Amino acid sequence: MPTRIDIFRKTLNQKNIDAFLVSDFYNILYLSGFKTLVDDEREAWFLVTKNNVYLFTDGRYRAPSNILRLITPEHRLTQHLKEIIEKEGIKTLGIEGDDLKFSEYQAFKNNLKAAKIITTERLIIAQRQIKDADEIEKIKEACEIIDRCLTELRQEIKVGAGEKEIAFKIEFWLKNKGYAQAFDPIVAVDKNSAVPHYDTKSGNNIKIKNSSIILIDAGARVKDYNSDITRMFFVGKPKTEMLNAYNQLLDIQAKAVEKLNKEKFFKNIDSFCRQQLSVAGFPSYSHSTGHGIGLQVHEYPKLSAISEDRITPNQVVTVEPGIYFSGRWGMRIEDTVLIKEEGVEALTKFPSSFPSF
Repeated sequence: MPTRIDIFRKTLNQKNIDAFLVSDFYNILYLSGFKTLVDDEREAWFLVTKNNVYLFTDGRYRAPSNILRLITPEHRLTQHLKEIIEKEGIKTLGIEGDDLKFSEYQAFKNNLKAAKIITTERLIIAQRQIKDADEIEKIKEACEIIDRCLTELRQEIKVGAGEKEIAFKIEFWLKNKGYAQAFDPIVAVDKNSAVPHYDTKSGNNIKIKNSSIILIDAGARVKDYNSDITRMFFVGKPKTEMLNAYNQLLDIQAKAVEKLNKEKFFKNIDSFCRQQLSVAGFPSYSHSTGHGIGLQVHEYPKLSAISEDRITPNQVVTVEPGIYFSGRWGMRIEDTVLIKEEGVEALTKFPSSFPSF
């Protein structure tokens, strides 16, 4: 079975690129399995040539000695690259134009005269859209974990509990079990649920009262892979208006998931959801209908009106239409789903019925 690097080399060969310098944290992790402490600092680089791979980092990190090249004040990255370019006769060097800073690009242009620099976009990200069996298993596990978390914490959704308190309990539950958050949980009560991506950490910490509507958007990270789910809760008897809206939204979201195996483009899923909401008399929503998920919570493909991404088996995406009435209340239903050759599998399985307490 070809490795991820084998598949990537085939792409490079098709584009007549002799070698490729990977700079993005997640793309390095995807191809090499190596990761640094943080994802927003330039602490490593990964070079793929026709016959070899090289990992460049500093003395804080350890990697297999056969691929490791240490970056030091005396032997900088460009010096390493010069030597490899000369040794392997590299004529064209691809770089991640959608990741590099302009100053980094200029440094390569000025110092690597022997190879033609070719700027690319989304080469590895496009490959990452199609998940292999190992990735799918890790995402499934992350989905199982967040399902368990919500199942065990649902009793904490009660009168008097605040948004921040519930968000903290989600974080604590995950960390206490040895996992991590995929992102800071969104817990939004009453009027805050009408803010599509409400910031619970800096919000006004509304406390649940009888008749409150609660939106919880959370995810787990397991073995570097993520899950994402949004569920609605109600304390007391739901108002007829809310219950009717929820049932309509639930039906639209379920039909959108089914259509993933019938449509060719993700933008058609986005337009379907918005059209169905309009027919039902509800406003459109300000966010996209979903996104790819894997090493990052938000990655390609995109489920939006302007997306040109095609629907392909073994993609893992979220589907998350919503209804929002500013200053009053809102609701969103989101699942992480796997697109298969035949059918679609919802990987998040926490019940999507509108539970009340």
